[in-house]
Amino acid sequence: MSLEISSGDLMVPTFRVRSIYDVAIIKLLSDDLGYKLVQPSAEQSKIFGINENLNAHDIDITDILGGYGIKIEGDEEYVEEIISNIFDKIPNSIVLLHPVQLHAIYNGEIIHVNFEKNLSIVDIGEKINAILFNANYKKGQKVVVQVNELNVLGDQLPLCSDVIHFPGHHVILERDARFVRVSRKLSKEDRDDLFERGKKLRPHGHGLIMRTSAASVSDKDLTSEIQKLIQKSEELDLLISGSSYGPGILQPGQTVAHILFVQGAKQKMDEIRSVITPTFPLYHWFMSYSENLKITTTFAERISQDIEPEKLSKILKEVILEKDFSENSLIKEQSYSLIASPLDRILGQLNWDKDTMVIKRSFRASRGLHFAIDEPINSGDNVVTYIKEGCWTIHTKVYRKEKLMGEYIKIVTPVELYNEGYIRYIDLGVSLIKKEDEIEVQDTEIINDLAEKGMISSSFKEEVFLLVDKCKQLLDEGKEIINILDF
Repeated sequence: MSLEISSGDLMVPTFRVRSIYDVAIIKLLSDDLGYKLVQPSAEQSKIFGINENLNAHDIDITDILGGYGIKIEGDEEYVEEIISNIFDKIPNSIVLLHPVQLHAIYNGEIIHVNFEKNLSIVDIGEKINAILFNANYKKGQKVVVQVNELNVLGDQLPLCSDVIHFPGHHVILERDARFVRVSRKLSKEDRDDLFERGKKLRPHGHGLIMRTSAASVSDKDLTSEIQKLIQKSEELDLLISGSSYGPGILQPGQTVAHILFVQGAKQKMDEIRSVITPTFPLYHWFMSYSENLKITTTFAERISQDIEPEKLSKILKEVILEKDFSENSLIKEQSYSLIASPLDRILGQLNWDKDTMVIKRSFRASRGLHFAIDEPINSGDNVVTYIKEGCWTIHTKVYRKEKLMGEYIKIVTPVELYNEGYIRYIDLGVSLIKKEDEIEVQDTEIINDLAEKGMISSSFKEEVFLLVDKCKQLLDEGKEIINILDF
């Protein structure tokens, strides 16, 4: 499969991808959308038969949360087109499309200063606050800031800076600076050459960062781009002086989407990848398990042609279970929420009941609350949680002196086993609580809201409601353990 870019393709959207899902993503974007891969890695060049090049990219795709998903950055129309394609081809993907654009420049107002942490909270308009790591401001002071980082989860504030820069395809211009910097992805010879070119091209009063693609562009083209960026800088001065200086956007930036791939999505990625290159089962799960396992997985794939792929995958999985999920080990929970802060805590001690994880925890002190059943914690209370890998449910029971006080089920994305004895999942915000034979379903409006915002597909929403109905039925029937794998 060749992905060569001809001179007639110059207007075709280009993308760069640095991700464990790269092969599947390249196939999807190339085949379905006609986008062109640029700045390929050595492995990508080998697999797809494309020559290495330094062409500029319109879209940048990278991993997030240790390979739990990807970040897509680019013009709004491209990002939306990719999201639509992924929703169509990758089931159960979850999209977080940020209302704030990366590199966008805002009029802001300082609303809080924390000297101990050296940060300020900035109101940037549209009911959005951002974190500025600079405490040299006063509450109520006006400031021009630029968004330079967007966190994955919706309740985490974007990060901004009072250092303003203007990114182009080949260079980045920074206001009120005097430096020249060069991409470290180039060879020393190319870096030295580009640094000398940058010193000649740097405009007065601005710093200049030379991107990787600048090495393949003429001084004339670089000068043209620099002039356009200087014009943007001058336009910003006019916008600042001509505004009422209330919080709000001054210049737009790049659209960013985070797409989370749960178990079913990873399996589909395996299938797509296997069309291009030999891929053994659970490949993307292994690659996202830990940094150390990436190296092992890459090596295993290289020898998989000499060993039955299914057998290789089974052996590797058994090694992981023995290392991180042995009997009586402590199990921890890493829960990502689409509406609240992530949760990282110890669940309890593991016992295996065939393929079901039975996790037990005893409370020694009477402190706190069993939140789901709204009961204070007493010394001696026991909580038992039933989890099965790949389940869309987590079933928990609370006991006091062997009496069942209540039980609850959380609806989550398929539970994944993760590095060092963690289970991880995305909490979909829906739960069922059974107490004194009464069953209450909580927060189903959250799923409707996620679908309306385009974060999940309508079919995903409908399946979650079917799952809720099934769980309610099983709770009503007094089912001992409720772990639902498919729905």
